[in-house]
Amino acid sequence: MRDNDTAHTGADDGRGDGGAAHGDVLGTPDLLALDGVVPKGGGQPVHDRIGGVSLGRPLAYALRNQARRPATADADREFLVCFPFDLEELPGGRRYEQVTLTVHLADGMHALSLDPAPGTVAADGTEISVFGLGRQRLRWTFRAPGRGGALRPDGRWAQAVVRMPASSADVSGRVSLSTTTVQPVLGGALRRRAAQTPYDTPFRIRAAEAWPAVTPLMHQGAFPGAWALATYEDRMRESDGPEPDDERLPPGLRRLCLAVDIEKYSARDNADMVRLQRVLLRTLRAACERVGVVWERCGRQAQGDGYLLVLEPDVDETRVVPGLLNGLTAGLAAANERAAGANSVAGQESSPGDLGSVRMRASLHQGIVHEADSGYAGSAVVALFRVLDSDPVRRVLAESPGTDLVAAFSDTLYQDLVDTGYEGLSAVGFEKVEIEIAAKNFTAVAWVRAMRSAGEG
Repeated sequence: MRDNDTAHTGADDGRGDGGAAHGDVLGTPDLLALDGVVPKGGGQPVHDRIGGVSLGRPLAYALRNQARRPATADADREFLVCFPFDLEELPGGRRYEQVTLTVHLADGMHALSLDPAPGTVAADGTEISVFGLGRQRLRWTFRAPGRGGALRPDGRWAQAVVRMPASSADVSGRVSLSTTTVQPVLGGALRRRAAQTPYDTPFRIRAAEAWPAVTPLMHQGAFPGAWALATYEDRMRESDGPEPDDERLPPGLRRLCLAVDIEKYSARDNADMVRLQRVLLRTLRAACERVGVVWERCGRQAQGDGYLLVLEPDVDETRVVPGLLNGLTAGLAAANERAAGANSVAGQESSPGDLGSVRMRASLHQGIVHEADSGYAGSAVVALFRVLDSDPVRRVLAESPGTDLVAAFSDTLYQDLVDTGYEGLSAVGFEKVEIEIAAKNFTAVAWVRAMRSAGEG
C-alpha cells in the first residue's frame, strides 16, 4: 500500500487546475481486497492489492444565484463541484463490474443536485445509481451492463451542486472509492472480489478561487457534465422558490424483492441484538452466494432487525427463489446448532423457539420499485413489509416451533412460481391467508409456508 501522505499531496492547493500532471491529481490510493488473510499465529489480516485509482483534483465552479435572491454577506453560496477519477487497468482478463464513488462533504454543506442523476444509463450501457440529494454523504455507483459487461476504467466523473454557508471559506470534504472485480477461473466460473481504498482522501477548494460559471454555457464539454450546469441554471431562472425544482421521479423497474425479519428481536439484550444482526447478514449473503446472486448488484437496505434485498434485474426466479429459501433455512439451522452447542458447553438448556435461537420471517414479492434518495420506494415494497409484519405470518411462525424460517409469497408470485409446478417449489405445506390491516387500509392474499429443512422442495 502506498504511504498515506500520497493521498494528501496537493489536497489543499487552490482550485486544482494546475497544468502539471501532479497538480491535477488529488491522490492515488490502492484498492485493497476486503477478503483479507489472517497470518499464521494471528495478527492483522493481510489484504491483497487488487488495483489502484487516480483521483483527480475536484473542480469547482461558482454559480450565479443572485437572480433568485439578493446577494448579501450572510447568503449561502452554491458551487458545481466535479469529481473525476481513473481506475487502473487490470491484467489477466480481470475486469471491473461495479465501482462506487463516495463523497463526504464537510459540516454545513449539502447537495442540491447530483449528476449523473439517479437511474441514469450511460451511452455504453453503464447503469448508475445515486444517493445523497440534500445530504452531506453522496454516492454514485456505476454498474457494468449485463452479466458479462465490463466498466471502462478511465474517464469517469461525478458532480454535485453544493450549497455551503457564507461563513465557509472552502468547499471541502473526503473522497473514497470501492470496486467489485471479476476474474475468469478454470471451468468457466468467475471469481468476484470486493476492494476499497484503505483511507478517505481529503480535498479542499478555496471558494474565492473557484472558476466563475458561464451563463449560458457557450459549448458543451467545457468540463465534465457541462450540460448539467446549464440545466441547473435554467431551473433556477424558471423557479420562484428558493430550492431547485429537481423532483424528477427516478426510474421504476420491475424487481423481485425479499424482506426478512428476526422473531422476538426487541426482547433480546444489546449483545444478543448485535449477534442476531450479524447472523442475519451472514446468512443472507451466504444464501445469495449459494444460488449465484451477486450481492453487490442487488439493492440493499438494512432495517435493524430485518433486511430488504432488491434483486438484480433478469434473475431466474424459478431457480433463485427456492435456492434463497433453502440457503436461508440451512444458514439459520447452522447458526442455531452453533448456539445450542455453546449453550451445552456452558451447561444451559435450549429448545426451538427460545431466545437463544434465531428464527425469521421472510416475504417475497415482485413489482415496480424506485431507487429513492434514502432507500427503496414503491407500492411493491410497502406490500412486501405489510405481509412480512402481518399477524397471520407471525402466527404461522409461532405455531411452528420446529422450524427456523417461515416464508410468505405474494399471491401473484405464488401463482407464477408455485402453482405452475417448478422444481423445488412444491405447493405442499403452503397455507393461504387473508391479510387485512384496517389502520393502513391494506388487504392482501398471501401464501405462507414453514420451511422445515433446506432440502425440502
